[in-house]
Amino acid sequence: MKVLIVEDETKVLNFVKNGLSSAEMSVDAVKSIDEMFSNMMSIQYDVIVLDRLLNGVDSVRYIADVRKKSPSTKIIILSALSDVEDKVAGLTQGADDYLGKPFNMTELIARIRSLTRRSEGDANSNLISYEDLVIKLDSQRVEREGKKLDLTAKEYKLLVLLAKNPNKIYSKSQLLDHVWELQYYPESNVVEVVINHLRGKLDKEFSKPLLQSRRGTGYWIGTPDL
Repeated sequence: MKVLIVEDETKVLNFVKNGLSSAEMSVDAVKSIDEMFSNMMSIQYDVIVLDRLLNGVDSVRYIADVRKKSPSTKIIILSALSDVEDKVAGLTQGADDYLGKPFNMTELIARIRSLTRRSEGDANSNLISYEDLVIKLDSQRVEREGKKLDLTAKEYKLLVLLAKNPNKIYSKSQLLDHVWELQYYPESNVVEVVINHLRGKLDKEFSKPLLQSRRGTGYWIGTPDL
């Protein structure tokens, strides 16, 4: 499990980092919103533990931006503002959980694990997500950074296969089998054509490409340096 802590108080940051690390979580820690977004450019986090007041700024105003960049990431707020009204405000802005300070480390760990179990259940039922890509299986709606992508039936089927298994490379023959249900290797560039069309819709307008390929090897959704 990959967790990012965003906390400007060094003592609290170290306490949380040490506690989560001892629970066998992979933990990064930063002290500002800018550092948080910088980390998110290259790392997919399961959970962000977000201090509400960072250098005097209410961090809940940035939750919507986090959602756009990584819809599947869960957010738990830590805050000395722990009245019911404060908690409701944080949850209304999009946080998944809210824990008042001072807090018990055992409770924080339990809440994080509960959030990720819930996330896994959602993903297994009707949602696929990878970084800022979201596929809603029940409605067949595809989004990047909250923007709807219009795909053909074959483009959608191909994307679902790749996104279900990020960083898994599929050969051309495997795609023909899974997507086109062809058991032979036809003298056709149908896979390349659909891949090119899908790449244009999926990556062209966004800063980070998700659809990767390597000549003679295959295609995948994920990082380019496999």
